[in-house]
Order: sequence, then C-alpha cells, then structure tokens
Amino acid sequence: MPPLPPNIMQGRWLRWWLTLSFTVMFTGTFLFHSRIGLLNVLDVLFFLPSLTLLTRAMVSGDHRLLTSPLLVPFYLLLGWALLSMAWAEDPNTSRTVRGVVQLLVMVGIFRWLHLYFRNTFKQALANGALCAMIVAAMVTVSYYTTQPLNSPLFSEPANLIFRLPSLDPSLALMAMVTPTFILLALGMEEGAGGKGGRRLAGAAMGVIFIGLVSFPLGLMSLALAIAWLVSRSSRPWLTVIPVLAALYLMVQGGTDVTIDRYFLHPLIGNGLNQESLNGILARDGDQLIELAHPRNLFLLLIHSLGLVGLILFIASWASPLAALLQREDFQGSRGAYTIAVVPCLCMAFAAGTYLLVPFHASWMSLWVPLALLMARLCERPSAQPSIR
Repeated sequence: MPPLPPNIMQGRWLRWWLTLSFTVMFTGTFLFHSRIGLLNVLDVLFFLPSLTLLTRAMVSGDHRLLTSPLLVPFYLLLGWALLSMAWAEDPNTSRTVRGVVQLLVMVGIFRWLHLYFRNTFKQALANGALCAMIVAAMVTVSYYTTQPLNSPLFSEPANLIFRLPSLDPSLALMAMVTPTFILLALGMEEGAGGKGGRRLAGAAMGVIFIGLVSFPLGLMSLALAIAWLVSRSSRPWLTVIPVLAALYLMVQGGTDVTIDRYFLHPLIGNGLNQESLNGILARDGDQLIELAHPRNLFLLLIHSLGLVGLILFIASWASPLAALLQREDFQGSRGAYTIAVVPCLCMAFAAGTYLLVPFHASWMSLWVPLALLMARLCERPSAQPSIR
C-alpha cells in the first residue's frame, strides 16, 4: 500500500502557498532588478518548504518520487555537468551545486504534487501564469507609452511603470513561453466560457507579448499552439504543417553565429564554466578566449558538455516522452504537463538559455517543462482484482 500524503499544508494553505510560489516564479523576471534577491525569495518561499515536504515523503517510504528509472538519464546529465567542472577553466561550484539541488527539489515536489494534489497543483499553475500575463500586459502598455509602436519590445531601454526592469529580450522570451502554453492547455480543458475563457485570453496575451519581443518567435508560438489544437482533432496528421512552419520560424528567429568556434572540444566540451548572456569561455590550444554566447541551447551544450552532454540531454527528454507515448491516455486531459515541451525546446534553440544555474528565466524554457513532463508520469499503482 503506497504511503499516504502528509497532512501538512493540505487544502487552503497548500493552494495559497503554491499560487504565491508560481506567481513569483512566473513574474520574478519582470519584477526583480536583483537576481540574487529573486533567488533568496524563492529559496525561502518555495525550495526550502518543498525540500522539507520531499524529505518527509522519502523518509516515509515514497521513493518513487526520485527513484524512477525514467529519471536515470536526467541524473546522468546532472552528474556529467558537475564532473565537467573538473576541467573547466573558471567554474562556479557553489552556484552550480545550488542549481542542481533546486532542480532536484523541483522535480521531486512536482511529482509529489501531481501524485496527491493534482487539481490544486494545476489551479496554482494557472493562477501563477495568469499573474504573469497581467504583468506582461502592464509592461507592454508601459513600454509603448514612451517608445514607437513599431519598436520591438525591450529593443531599447525604457523607464517602465513602477520602475520595473528593462530586460534583455531573450530573458523576456524564455520567461513567457511556459506560462503561455500552460494557460492554453488549461483553457481548452475548461472551454471558451468563464474560467476557460480567461485562461485562453491570458494565453493570447502571452503569444502577443512574445510576438512584440520577436515577431518570428511570436509566429512560431502561434504555429505551435495551432499544431497542438490540430493534434487533438480528427485529422492529427495535419499537425505536420504548422510544426514545419514553426521550425522554419525558429531558425529565422535564432541568432547567427560562427558555429565552428563552439566545437573546439567536441567530445567532452570546455566544462561548465561561469557564463553570462554576453559571453562564454573556451580554450583554443594554450589560449583562453571568450566567445559570444551562442543563444542556442544545442550549441551551448556541445560547447560546455560536449557530445556526451548533448546525448545525455536528449536522453533526459526522450526517456519520459517515450514512456508517455506508450501510455493509452497520453492524449488525455493533462495537456498542462506536456504542452510546453516542444515550444520550450524551440524557444531554447532560438533565444538561448543557461545550462545549470539557480532559478533563472531560462528555467521556463528548459527545466520547468521537463519537471512537468516527469510529474505527468508519476502515478499511483492501480489496484488489481485478485484472481482465484
């Protein structure tokens, strides 16, 4: 018999805690000038309580939260990333370890929430995503009161209302993709009226916001939303048309770089060095050089972790996706857990990302959708009738 969920924070308190946590996660990029401040708030608000709940569940015997075979490639990827700091020129060990711990806690608590409190979990995700859309609308209106209407959002520094930060466009893109598609999935579940209508309106605001930041990537997001809707129709084979259009727009919205500069050590990479959205370190013979950040997830993987890291990354996604496709209910009513997978990977390809740092806007297009996908596969064993 599986262990019972702990009584702590059930019901109203759990809903409020999760709603506040996801609100800060989804809006923090737009509200906090200091990333350290955002990290400290999230540690106290979300990660430390989650670690407590997860530890209690594991001690009580619920090992499936972190011991599923589907998680093995993911653990190997994290292990390889930590090991790569041994040959990195300028690693930041404390930051990387903090990011790994946060990531493991998020994967575990998402699986715990889906297992025992899935309705509350989904409601909190929706509420946090809606708050992100309200902030996005406020930022958009504030920006265009001082900037020309034909100026892409965040293309120029602007004095925003309430002194909100004027972001790098890639941060805004990465932060918005997951909330947008979560609202689309939940809105379709509820229908076009009432609560569902508000969620669909929020999803529309997210697509518009992405389009204002980058027109090709806004069209890409719209094409992927259409592809998801078509896949649930009576002619799912038509999905290939908007998917191909989205892939073309993804390439158009990406950044052109000299590719061979990121293949100096193609097998094991340059190691997980400190990185910023302005540059990354590489060793060319005896010379240490700084390259422009590729703003492309797969180039960054090869540069930092080599082909070994790229294979482990692909396996980390392929393992739960393959398991999901083998299930009879993979097209059921839980699209909120899976809808952001393809859009987020496309956004990470085009807009860039950090690989492994404490909570960051890039988590919205990399780790959050993977954690939701893994949560989707955490189920209680069904009771089988005894055969006599």
